Amino acid sequence: FRHVVLFCHGFAGHKDNAAAQKLAGRILNRHADTALLIFNWPGHGDDAHASIRLEDCDAYLGTVLGYIRDALRPEILDVCATSFGGYLVLKYITDHGVSPFRRICLRCPAVVMDQVLTDRILTPDEMRVLEAGGSVPSGFDRKVDITLSFLESLRQADLPHRDLRPFADRICIVQGTADELVPCAAVRDFAGRNGIFLLSVEDADHRFLDPAKMDVVLTTFMRFLDL
Repeated sequence: FRHVVLFCHGFAGHKDNAAAQKLAGRILNRHADTALLIFNWPGHGDDAHASIRLEDCDAYLGTVLGYIRDALRPEILDVCATSFGGYLVLKYITDHGVSPFRRICLRCPAVVMDQVLTDRILTPDEMRVLEAGGSVPSGFDRKVDITLSFLESLRQADLPHRDLRPFADRICIVQGTADELVPCAAVRDFAGRNGIFLLSVEDADHRFLDPAKMDVVLTTFMRFLDL
């Protein structure tokens, strides 16, 4: 393939992703030499892990990138990522100091993932279980085991205060102003501090369930990727 677009789903999602399918449909209708590839994060979809750790996510992404490089050998590699997937992509490039991607498209990136979990997803009772040393299953069609150590690793990673300015011209963010999971203000501050292009979509929720609003995302990404 001349061009590969990697798609990274969000927390408690999986590779059978509706947004990825819509984006793939648009790409394949226009470009026969372009492929979209999606995979499951640890503990997601049909992955064998029961729990999730940041180091495993980093290793999975590295393995997928190795496969793309060695088996598909594209001239151009881009990435589109949603929510926690966006967090992991940003963490990966700042951890490694280099981006394997020409361009990076992010929808509602969970730049404050620890706050998303503690303030928006986990209940007070579940937080007490974690603080007592237990684990809590969290998610939708498949549950992912969350531990206090995972939350602590998110806090220690401190993604909101990392310097993304060296990569800013490669990144495009689309954020809904009515996002019920990822605080719009946190994404706006993150983008502004790093000089990253941000398109705010009025009244769009986290999943962009309104087809017209999702169309804005897909059109923006296609344009940014020159597709």
